[in-house]
Amino acid sequence: MRRSLHTDEEIAFLLNEAARGIPIAEICASAHVALGTFYRWRRRLGGLQPAGVTRLDRVERENASLRAEVQRLRAALLVQPLRPQPERPSPTERAGLPQAPRHRGAAACVGRFAFGRSAN
Repeated sequence: MRRSLHTDEEIAFLLNEAARGIPIAEICASAHVALGTFYRWRRRLGGLQPAGVTRLDRVERENASLRAEVQRLRAALLVQPLRPQPERPSPTERAGLPQAPRHRGAAACVGRFAFGRSAN
């Protein structure tokens, strides 16, 4: 998008003139801008004084830098490899009880619901 030939302070001054009752067509003719441009400026900066416009500009720049920082941190998090979680002992290992075999179907025929399980 092309940069404006007018600073934000100048735009705020022109909007302030319109608020004081000067015809918008006259303001646009003196500033060499189209009516659509003037109304776009009004939508963007309507009601702000020149000091408020400078503050808005500073806040917008700060927001842009913070967004860039968030993007940089997200990218850094995605690049880092995940640390493997240490394997925790099972409750039977902690209690010192004998363990069942650790293969599929090993405990298929024992327990409360043994009748509903198969050996596969």
